[in-house]
Amino acid sequence: MALPQNLLLAGTTALLLATLPGLASAETPEIVLVHGANMDGSAWRAVYDRLTTDGYEVAVVQLPLTSVEADVAATRRILETITGPVVLVGHSYGGFVISQAGVDPDVKALVYVAAFLPDRGETIATLSSAAPSKLSPEVMRVFPDGHYLLGREAWIADVATGLPEADARFTADAQTASNTVIFSYQATDAAWQTVPAWSVVATDDRIISPDLQRRMSVRAGATVVEMDGGHLLPMTRSAEVAKVIEKAAASIE
Repeated sequence: MALPQNLLLAGTTALLLATLPGLASAETPEIVLVHGANMDGSAWRAVYDRLTTDGYEVAVVQLPLTSVEADVAATRRILETITGPVVLVGHSYGGFVISQAGVDPDVKALVYVAAFLPDRGETIATLSSAAPSKLSPEVMRVFPDGHYLLGREAWIADVATGLPEADARFTADAQTASNTVIFSYQATDAAWQTVPAWSVVATDDRIISPDLQRRMSVRAGATVVEMDGGHLLPMTRSAEVAKVIEKAAASIE
């Protein structure tokens, strides 16, 4: 008996999609990107473009940056919209966030990019004190409500290393104020204890010490990839960062 034409077309389309190189299959996990402090989701644009070009579904979280609890809640809201496995990716402070939100049962892999990998009970302040950054606390302007911004020249010199001058200046001038309460929040979860993790270490990072990144990554049993570059690897090494994320996605059975 001949199959209906619509079924034949559907079967042919599915076969073509499955065989196209670089295109994610129906079983491919969705990727969720979480930005760091004093930035927004646009920091992931170049990585997002590469991942979506390769056929991945990608969601970008916009953190309110008012507290860790609020940032974790924002991430969980995005996770609730997804059916199926997730690769959860965090840059910088975003690593602290994904370590809390990543206990969601749909999260099957974690990717940390120049990021914190806290254990339960740890804070950003205590982790950073063990290996201080090159950024002086004096460049922080703290407002009466507890939010802070970094001085433009310090941002360009220490945060935006590796970016073209115009882009570095734009990221300095486009800062999103973060609240200082994020520094003292004690982690309640460490998702990397139960979820496979990858960690991209920025070898020239002036914000999170590369040695601290390495120590946290080894402790987490993460697959470590070192990249030459400063703190904003999602912007300066987007192709390489996307490849690491795709490797994490490919590892999910």
